Amino acid sequence: MTEEEVTRFLQGNPAFFQQHPGLFTQLLLPDPHQGNAVSLLERQALLLRERVKALETRLAELLRIGRDNDTLAANLVDWTKALLAAPDRGQIAHVAIEELKRIFAVPLAEIRTWRTPPDGASAHAAQLACGLRAPICGSNLDLAAIGNLSPEWAGARSAAAIPLRLAGHEDAFGLLLLGSSDPARFEATLGTALLARIGELVSAALSPSRAPNEPPATR
Repeated sequence: MTEEEVTRFLQGNPAFFQQHPGLFTQLLLPDPHQGNAVSLLERQALLLRERVKALETRLAELLRIGRDNDTLAANLVDWTKALLAAPDRGQIAHVAIEELKRIFAVPLAEIRTWRTPPDGASAHAAQLACGLRAPICGSNLDLAAIGNLSPEWAGARSAAAIPLRLAGHEDAFGLLLLGSSDPARFEATLGTALLARIGELVSAALSPSRAPNEPPATR
């Protein structure tokens, strides 16, 4: 009888080992870890322990992700509350930056806005922002092209660029930059869902302070 025939027989007779329980201890199989022969029952127990261990590891990872997401959600709420509590419209950009640094422990943060059409250093920032449909992260963002960044940005090894635009508008009116000296903080594979929400909130918070047909001034 071939292996295939034995396999088909066992698959077609699932009650076989119930009818012959002694085979659980009589059949010996190699232990994959120690090389010793173990009974079929012991081998099954070993496989079950390995599966349980793998499930426990996966559960621990899911719990960690859940805790991290809860922390991020709480931080986003706290940051939004800080925006709402800004003493006046002219302080929103400053509050947004300082609270991002404090609540999310972001070392570098800056908001760049421009008038239409943008000129000078703002033209480079506008070109980057208007070309983005979503935030981008990485260690190869051309920060030098944006220009007029504060000196501490010279030590940035990873950054995130978040376009600021009004709902329904194609062109961006600003750019939110986040940076860190840690190359892994804003690595290219980082998920951007939270960054997109932050960009939407900053855009909404800054837009009411605009005069008709006039984008906000650079901050």
